[in-house]
Amino acid sequence: MPKTRSFNPPGLFRSILCPVDFSEHSAVALRYAAILTKQSAGRLHVLHVNDPMLAAAAAVAFADRDYAKVALAELRPFVAKALPASTMKAISIRYAVETGDATRMIVSAAQRFRCDLIVMGTHGLSGLEKVLIGSTTERMLHRASLPVLAIPLSPAEAMGVQEPARLWPGAAILAPMDLREQSQRDIREAEQIARAFGTDLVLVHVVPPLQAPPWYRPDLSAHQRMQVTKAQRQLESLAKTVGPGVTTEIRVAAGRPADEISALAAEERIGLVVMHLRRGPGLLGSRAGSIAAHVLRHAVTPVLALPGRAVNRPSDARASSRKRVRTLPVR
Repeated sequence: MPKTRSFNPPGLFRSILCPVDFSEHSAVALRYAAILTKQSAGRLHVLHVNDPMLAAAAAVAFADRDYAKVALAELRPFVAKALPASTMKAISIRYAVETGDATRMIVSAAQRFRCDLIVMGTHGLSGLEKVLIGSTTERMLHRASLPVLAIPLSPAEAMGVQEPARLWPGAAILAPMDLREQSQRDIREAEQIARAFGTDLVLVHVVPPLQAPPWYRPDLSAHQRMQVTKAQRQLESLAKTVGPGVTTEIRVAAGRPADEISALAAEERIGLVVMHLRRGPGLLGSRAGSIAAHVLRHAVTPVLALPGRAVNRPSDARASSRKRVRTLPVR
């Protein structure tokens, strides 16, 4: 994997890689990538990765013509059809075709093009019958050393509506907090992204249910209420560290983290969930990216998955301005 690099949210992402497989859903992911490219005045790299076996079979079908060259020739009209003409004129686009293992080729291309974001869909040519979570997208979430924006298939898209919202990501972004030692760094990074998009920031923590054996009789509800109250106070403290210009809301829920995050994103009409990729606590904790992958299986909200590392604190003055913090009721 390439070395992890920090990014510059005020300009957001300047070099963006979007792998496509010529499916309609990858065209939707391409539109999100183009929005970000246009916003940051950066460059969009569009990549198609050939399966080696398909390339070998195609060599026969194309009478020994180079399948990569054929794919490259098809890539340009695919992008032109997916993006509005005004967007095509406004952004710089680079096209590439590789043959090999999809995950390795995506990682290699991101390193070669010095990308700071990968945008990819969760459904491929096989459509609804086979979700790429569990294969390429999930492997990228588990192994990512740079941010990955994963675009799930929405009900509207399944019905033929394939455009991102005009003002995506909308009024607010959602940032789950695990309230561990990295929380201060996590909230700084979430704040930078909210500031770059000009959105509010909703901080959420989910208190997972206690797993007790069947013979354990005592009522655990009081303990869980204590955990919820403690998390609420911690989130309030974190929210106060957010600088001026970003209105912050907090929310605490109890239940399975991925389910509660998905439900909250839907209820609040959130356009983007920002999650950090780390394994769960303990020796047998969940694998990095597991919760993000689960959210993508159950939600229709794009997920920006960030590697678990810090970025530079923005230079804006904080101490002299008062912040508005809105607390939402506990679910």
